Amino acid sequence: MKLDDQVYLLGIRHHGPGCAHALTQALREIEPDLILLEGAAELEQCWQLASHPNMKPPVAQLIYDPKQPHQSTFYPWGEFSPEWQAMIFAQKNNIALQMMDLPAGIEFELRQQEEERLAALEEKQEDQEPEFENELEDETECNEDQNDNQPEDEGPIAVNSLQDFLRTPLDRVVHAAGYEDGETWWDITIEHQRSGLEIFSAIAELMENSRQAEEQRTAGQDQSAFHQQQAQLQRDQLREAWMRKCLRLARKNHKKIAVVCGAWHVPALANPPKVKDDNDKLKGLKKRKVDVAWVPYTYQRFSFASGYGAGIESPGWYEHLHKHHQQNSSVEELCIAWMIRIAHLLRKEGFGCSSAHVIEAVKLARDLASLRQLTIPSLAEMLDAAKAVMTEGNSQPLDVIRQQLVVSNRLGALPEDVPQLPLEKDLNDKIKTLRLKKQAEGQHLVLDLRKDSGLARSQLLHRLNLIEVPWGRNYGSSGTGTFKEEWVLEWKPEFAVALIDASTLGNTVEAAASQKMIQHVQETDSVSQLAQALDAIQLSDLNAALEPAIIRLKSLAAVSGDIQDLMESLLTLVQVARYGSVRNRSNENGIEPIIHSIIIRVCNGLAPACINLDEDAAYAMLNALDKCHSAITMLENEEHQERWQQALFAVVDNRSCHPVLLGRCNRILYDLEQQDAEQLNNQFRLELSEGNDVTHGAAWLEGLFINGAVLLLYDDKLFELLDTWINQLEEEDFVRVLPMVRRSFSTFSPGELNQLSGRVLYGSNKSSATAYQTDPELAQLALQKLAFYIGLNP
Repeated sequence: MKLDDQVYLLGIRHHGPGCAHALTQALREIEPDLILLEGAAELEQCWQLASHPNMKPPVAQLIYDPKQPHQSTFYPWGEFSPEWQAMIFAQKNNIALQMMDLPAGIEFELRQQEEERLAALEEKQEDQEPEFENELEDETECNEDQNDNQPEDEGPIAVNSLQDFLRTPLDRVVHAAGYEDGETWWDITIEHQRSGLEIFSAIAELMENSRQAEEQRTAGQDQSAFHQQQAQLQRDQLREAWMRKCLRLARKNHKKIAVVCGAWHVPALANPPKVKDDNDKLKGLKKRKVDVAWVPYTYQRFSFASGYGAGIESPGWYEHLHKHHQQNSSVEELCIAWMIRIAHLLRKEGFGCSSAHVIEAVKLARDLASLRQLTIPSLAEMLDAAKAVMTEGNSQPLDVIRQQLVVSNRLGALPEDVPQLPLEKDLNDKIKTLRLKKQAEGQHLVLDLRKDSGLARSQLLHRLNLIEVPWGRNYGSSGTGTFKEEWVLEWKPEFAVALIDASTLGNTVEAAASQKMIQHVQETDSVSQLAQALDAIQLSDLNAALEPAIIRLKSLAAVSGDIQDLMESLLTLVQVARYGSVRNRSNENGIEPIIHSIIIRVCNGLAPACINLDEDAAYAMLNALDKCHSAITMLENEEHQERWQQALFAVVDNRSCHPVLLGRCNRILYDLEQQDAEQLNNQFRLELSEGNDVTHGAAWLEGLFINGAVLLLYDDKLFELLDTWINQLEEEDFVRVLPMVRRSFSTFSPGELNQLSGRVLYGSNKSSATAYQTDPELAQLALQKLAFYIGLNP
């Protein structure tokens, strides 16, 4: 749109390939000496790197507050983004380019002020809520009575619903053209077409009508229910006032100016208010210092699903459209290229797809576009044709197509000479040394810790997790042994913010992770959490943090009175001490004396800690008890085992302990051969006697039979006792105890459950065995057939 002889207003849709093509054509025709681009003013510091030959979009410029890195904003660019094409055009043609949007330093300050205002308002409402609760109910009833007497089209908001109010102005304008939403209309009408300067006049007129309709619709209405929308409207007014200020300054120094901004802002620039009004709006705005960096980005983050405000539904498809516009290819070539990509993907995923499928799908896509009165098939026609022809109506492959082609997993790349933080540079150097690669899609990695390369990779990934850069997710290992780890690596753009935050801790990954763990252990008051921190420190090979962690653990374990917390910590500490050598970690680190001290304190305090517990606390103690038993068994120390057995007997002899703990301790003692079958049977009769509540007996059974199917399979007396107890229960009591009994049986393996069901069916272990006897005649016939098939008896 030509505003006057000096200024052209070029309204675009962010990340639109049609707008990108039209913008490039318009800039060639206008030949401006200045391009004013919608973007935070701070982006002017480094936008010139966009034309670097090794810059591979999608990438983003990250603006952040160095004092509060979580205060940050991404400005993502794809090759099909009009703003990206404007920067490339300006660099190639030596044209000045300036950013004209509200500085991010002001945005961050406004954002924080709004958060503080909302927090104060919420706190005030919470304080007043009890006082006005009854008044609110009365007011609600009164409002309902009033609403019954009002016409349906009247009220504070003259719309059918809140959802209708929240629809965009463009949605309401294009609804008259038969489209469900403005996004679909814009996509077909603008992005799929090849246009030039002339299209921007039509876009400006459309936006002018949309804004006028919106102003008329909301004029005089009560907006109190829409605080968020009102805040956004005020922010847009500030931004547009700043844009007009930048345009006025540019007019003084340049002869021909091309303004590239979101289409919605064009009417606000074409019809400016008085200069004084804009100055009054911008008066008194505070600004903080921010920094700017380039980071790789992914197409997944361009999508609406990622929460991106200017998101698009199909970044991968838009990239394909952009290449089609650039190459000036025909509609048939566009369809063929896209269907070939689908065919390659389907073959890769194991679906059969021939050249004939591609040819027929192209024909169908074009026919569908013709039937729907489109000049070019859109993504909907492409997917409909692919589903009908290439997947034969199967919807499952379409999910793969949407994920890998329509959205795409593409991750951008930056030139090596782009300025980086020391921490980021250290990470990139290590990634290169260890032959890893940043990828947006999940990359499965199996590490052998016996090899130096595998151990170094593992330590790097563990360190990154400690500084909250979870590039890798650890899935443990399959099979036995501790020398193997399995990871899935997936790089995300927001890791750049986490790296900035972690850079305040150190200039290398190791230094930052060490400092992070030192701070963590100093702030932690739980022995079990310290044990986990110590394990993480050794997994990451952070020698600088090891000694502070052990000192803190020793001092805290010596004074802690939380027996359950001590029990929770024991298994982790024993594993660290026992398996440290597998990862080349030294056992001479002072952990074993701490373990010895904890075991003594746990054994002395176990019985008192199990007294008078409610159900939740008892089951938490049960979990800690199992961990502690595993740890002491793993140590293979006779003195510790003897002390532990005495502690278990102390629990069993104390009737004030929760029954689930009594049952569990009896089971452990039985497994350790400290109780014989007769003693266990006597205890069984005592706990399940008629004098006890049925829930008491069920809880005791649950503790006894957790992972204990072997007791029921091979101990006839226990089986008969349990069978008798269940048969004697009244229906009401049976319903009460059934969940606890089922919870115990849920720990049995499928094979054990099958054997147990056979025993229940046939009544005894001996009868159960006879159920699986074979018929001699049938067995002989089977052997004869088998011999014939393998050639032994022709």
